[in-house]
Amino acid sequence: MYSEIINQLRNIQQSLNTKTEDVWLTLRDVCSYTKLSPSTIHRATQKGELKVSKKTGKNLFRREWIDNFLDAE
Repeated sequence: MYSEIINQLRNIQQSLNTKTEDVWLTLRDVCSYTKLSPSTIHRATQKGELKVSKKTGKNLFRREWIDNFLDAE
């Protein structure tokens, strides 16, 4: 019984880790997440320091890109 619970918890943790990798954030979300201003985010994308997707007509950021950017600072 105990090992079954542990296995279920591991499965839940793996599924949560997978879902957080696919999280897309808007500029407003990024500012809230990082506590940085929109102009700082724009500057970082223009310099190529922060990846951004513009395929949908607006800037979207993956959470892992934001984390990598923050780790590089």
